[in-house]
Amino acid sequence: MSEDEIAFRAAINLLRDSVESGRMPSGEKLTSDSSALHQRAADHLETLLRQSMAAGQPSPPSEE
Repeated sequence: MSEDEIAFRAAINLLRDSVESGRMPSGEKLTSDSSALHQRAADHLETLLRQSMAAGQPSPPSEE
């Protein structure tokens, strides 16, 4: 697993864990809006990771 893949998977897991628990890692409670935002971000990162792996790229494409 590349360093980029490890970083993306860690970020995705952190976002999904926060959505599942309803709390930030600091313990702060997520609102329904912030929970939805975390879910969208995790889904987007997962899509970027899948696309880059399917294309054989070492890391997700940048959005410049």
